[in-house]
Amino acid sequence: MDGEIPRQPAMALLGCGVFARDAYIPILQALQGTHITLRFVWSRSQAAAQDMVQRVQGFAPDVEARWGEAGLEHILASPLVQCCAIVLPILSQPGIVMRALRAGKHVLQEKPVAGSVEVGLQTMHSYRALQQDLLEEEEATASASPSPPIWAVAENYRFEPAFDEAGKLVRSLGTMVAVTVSIEVPMTKSNKYFDCEWRRDPSLKGAFILDCGVHFVAGLRVMTGCDIKLVTAIATHRDPTVPAPDTLTTLIRFDNGCSGTMVITYASSVSKACWRVVCSRGTVVVERGVKEGKFGYVVTLRPREEGGHQQQQPSSSQFFPFSGLEEEWRAFVADVVHRSRSSSNSGRRRSADLRSSPREALKDLAIVEAALASGLHADAPVSVKPASIL
Repeated sequence: MDGEIPRQPAMALLGCGVFARDAYIPILQALQGTHITLRFVWSRSQAAAQDMVQRVQGFAPDVEARWGEAGLEHILASPLVQCCAIVLPILSQPGIVMRALRAGKHVLQEKPVAGSVEVGLQTMHSYRALQQDLLEEEEATASASPSPPIWAVAENYRFEPAFDEAGKLVRSLGTMVAVTVSIEVPMTKSNKYFDCEWRRDPSLKGAFILDCGVHFVAGLRVMTGCDIKLVTAIATHRDPTVPAPDTLTTLIRFDNGCSGTMVITYASSVSKACWRVVCSRGTVVVERGVKEGKFGYVVTLRPREEGGHQQQQPSSSQFFPFSGLEEEWRAFVADVVHRSRSSSNSGRRRSADLRSSPREALKDLAIVEAALASGLHADAPVSVKPASIL
């Protein structure tokens, strides 16, 4: 019934593109009914919204399609909707994210947080102003105001158990000595994202590298437990069918004094994703792989050898299936449920999961943006914007 709030948070899916279709539908199906209720799907076009309804009706029979500006206004005004999953082109996301937050909807948006750090900071400042307004309203009325809506950024690498395990191993091996990240992606016509128009928009500086680079940086930051303070990069364009730049080679200086390199290319002929951290007492490697038909990561520990004998921990290798996407969704839904239950008692409110906080997402974006600035302009060192302003 209209106006009735279901026991599970009711969600609107804003965006019906390839990633929403292929990645989100299985997650929504797994969570439907026991964790969330999918109530609306929205797209800029009627055809895309109605196609998505056909795809999800099997597990969400009450879902409705909306499209265009009028459809978006309807969803944001609906008392049925508590939260929005926003998976739209990077450059158009921040504005819709803030509209949803101002409408009181909790938001899980796809990475990156914005197309630039400048826009990301503007959005964060608007969000903080919204939080402050609600706090002042609460103090002025001496009663509980509506809880500030949660804003989470879906950076699923931060939720992958493989990187968490790798980080524990790195911390057990003494001083970090050197870091190497190698990402090779064949962006050919067989790749389902090859023809994506918005990733080829000249206004999106960095194209595929900006879009996906935050993934690789997030994994690196979880694994090392460090922030990056300075980068020097070379950007090149080797494949004319891929928007420039398609390759970025970056020299990294971490805040703990360690150095490293990161190479990202979308002009490769084979796939590879490998993070390697050399420490004073051993080396930890995370590499993408397949085991028993499941895609995931292999985490390998190789202790330091002295005099031909391994010391400290024994060598080990463990496979972790991909689970970051589902884990970040479960964390978001749990935060939404907890926030709704504690909305009448501000003293019991807890912070949302920090792994999907906009601040962490901005840090990832700042590193990629600095590397692109170095590589695209002067190949000169560029300082990463300090955490204090993020």
